[in-house]
Amino acid sequence: MLAPIVAHADDARVPDRVLDLLTGLLGRYRLVGVISGRAITDVDRLVPVPGLARGGNHGLEVAEAGHGPRIVPAATDAIAVLRGFVAGLEPRVLTAHGVWLEDKGASVSLHYRQAPDPGAAGEWLRAEVGPAALAAGVRIRNGKMILELLPDVDVDKGTALRTLVTAAGARRVLYVGDDHTDADAWRVLRAMRAAGHLDAAYCVLADGPEVDPTVRDAADTVLDGPVGVAALLAELAR
Repeated sequence: MLAPIVAHADDARVPDRVLDLLTGLLGRYRLVGVISGRAITDVDRLVPVPGLARGGNHGLEVAEAGHGPRIVPAATDAIAVLRGFVAGLEPRVLTAHGVWLEDKGASVSLHYRQAPDPGAAGEWLRAEVGPAALAAGVRIRNGKMILELLPDVDVDKGTALRTLVTAAGARRVLYVGDDHTDADAWRVLRAMRAAGHLDAAYCVLADGPEVDPTVRDAADTVLDGPVGVAALLAELAR
């Protein structure tokens, strides 16, 4: 969303202009933050802007501005179950299907974008690994050329957003996302507004060729991918 999609997650880079725009928003707004499926340590590497609030691992980690990450206490036992399942995944079998494992500690992503046959690799993950994970007490979620393995706990980007917004005392919130996990944050924003905890909630999509139509339908406003996001940040900075 802040950077173009790349073949390998490790190759992702947030443009310097976007980093400068985020820096410019600090001090102008009560809360400026990034919530990601990546671990917060990875978020801090990709978005090295001091003063940001962060959520990581699909809400399993949160960090208020100026603080280090902490695991949501309710997830501790479920993370242990996840780790046990991941320990049983055989690297050679994943490799044979063109799948590589991104270990984020509190969650795991199985990527197949670079597989020789991404369609077959994705089908294998959904048919074999997904059901095995569910049977072991691990949650799964399909993303963009990814199967996410998550602790079986009711935590998502929406719960992380609620924690950060409440801590900051923000009353008007704009959240930009591009996937089903971001739709969870939009759902929470709308619930907070309906309950009177927010005066306004803006649910914005960073559109692109891989965005699921149901995610597009859930947004209030649609932007043209990372280019549109950068333009929005520039407008907010004014």
